[in-house]
Amino acid sequence: MQVYYFTRTHRSEKIAKELADRYGVTANKIDDGKSWKGLFGFLRAGMMSSQKKTLPATYAAPKEDDPIVLTFPLWASNMPPAVRTFVNEVGRDRIICLATSGGGKFADPD
Repeated sequence: MQVYYFTRTHRSEKIAKELADRYGVTANKIDDGKSWKGLFGFLRAGMMSSQKKTLPATYAAPKEDDPIVLTFPLWASNMPPAVRTFVNEVGRDRIICLATSGGGKFADPD
């Protein structure tokens, strides 16, 4: 099993790390290099997600045969753009999604 996560507020990261610890694997971050801080970041994130946009994403290449647990926040009831990129590149067949919701605030994340 492999564990991947995308996060803005660190909530999905915390869940991914707990899963990874439980199964003795590493939690791998998906990063888009964007700042989603503050009200404008929040609104931009929601708009891009609702339009089903993708963004270039960096992440450690997953092993070919292992299933993947992917945790991420829902943005405007959709996947964040970098997560959509990851799913498109890796393939949906072997990904188990664990979406989080309700963790965001307008305030900047820690």
